[in-house]
Amino acid sequence: MTMKIHDDDVLIAARELVARRGQTALQEAAERVDELERLGHWPEHALAVRILTAVENLLDGKQT
Repeated sequence: MTMKIHDDDVLIAARELVARRGQTALQEAAERVDELERLGHWPEHALAVRILTAVENLLDGKQT
């Protein structure tokens, strides 16, 4: 059974990552995307890409 993770939950995860890691959140999120791609963990990879995008938007001031 596949569960849909809502955009609100993705944004919460991104906000928490930025709050904990600051500017390094972007690098950490990108590294996680790369790692999951390398491992072939595609559902997790898709989620990590969504979180990376939210982190990028938060750090660029496009999202609050």
